[in-house]
Amino acid sequence: MQPNIFTHPAPVRWGVLSVANIGVKYVIPSILASSNGQLAAVASRNLHRAQELFAHIPQVRIYGAYESLLEDPEIEAVYIPLPNSLHAEWAIKALEAGKHVLCEKPLAITANQGRTMVEAARVNDRLLMEAFMYRFHPQTLWALEQVHAGRIGTVKLVRASFAFNVMLPPRPHNIRLQAALAGGSLMDVGSYAVNFCRAVFGHSPVAVAARVYKPGDGQVELSTNAVLDFGDGRFGLIDSSFDLPTRQVAAIHGEAGSISIPMPFTPGDVEVEVVLSLEGQTIHQHIAHVDQYRLEIEHFSASVRSGTQPALSLTETIENLVTIEAIYQSAGYPWPIVLKT
Repeated sequence: MQPNIFTHPAPVRWGVLSVANIGVKYVIPSILASSNGQLAAVASRNLHRAQELFAHIPQVRIYGAYESLLEDPEIEAVYIPLPNSLHAEWAIKALEAGKHVLCEKPLAITANQGRTMVEAARVNDRLLMEAFMYRFHPQTLWALEQVHAGRIGTVKLVRASFAFNVMLPPRPHNIRLQAALAGGSLMDVGSYAVNFCRAVFGHSPVAVAARVYKPGDGQVELSTNAVLDFGDGRFGLIDSSFDLPTRQVAAIHGEAGSISIPMPFTPGDVEVEVVLSLEGQTIHQHIAHVDQYRLEIEHFSASVRSGTQPALSLTETIENLVTIEAIYQSAGYPWPIVLKT
């Protein structure tokens, strides 16, 4: 009689398009460290740089063209950290090549473009998810659990801010500042604030009012401030900026209390604290350091193996793209300016 042997599914074989900074510094190390993922290939138009970066991992195949990676039959999932303007093109190509796709935020430039990507995923029976890694951090999950459990009563106000000075040090060629690449503070850090508000309220806003600042000699907006009306006296206040010192904070205010997250989006390699304030009671929830990128990779890899839809739904993703467009429209900001350059 043969003994029972418990086997684990083979790790998902990942390919990465480009050697963008977020991929090299955060996501690729997380794939390598994950329990159910394996880095199989990287593609870069700068072949020499990619070969140098991954010389210490000889088993990783290096391609000098994105198409070559997509033609690799061993690749099961593709991570796309390309500039915003290239997300739709390469995500659709990857889906049509039979790959599952984890695409950096924002998923697309416009909601219609996002819907085209969602349809490509459906037609090709592949998974597609927008890469909001902070949604997998235990501090985010704990905060949302308190909201959904009614700990602070009906939520009436959500505040979310994310800023950093993109010009320190000066980087005039930064992709975030280029209209042709769909840059801008809202598309970059501001998308986190939009996503957070939607995650708390569970649906998209019914109306928005916004203002943006775009310097006369600049290509994109450097700061956005918006009020999101979620109906019945419930509001989200968000701001994003490329010309303020590094700052991020999120707070949820309900009729019975509030929740504060001092470092909601990129907490770094430290223990974090979420503060739950109730009438006569303050709870400090300490959470040990985790790699939120690794948690994201492991979640998506598990979804690939199980064939189930990821936790971050495409309905939510499209609704957030609609909200971003509405914010720009309210501010009188021509969007998508990338299509007009």
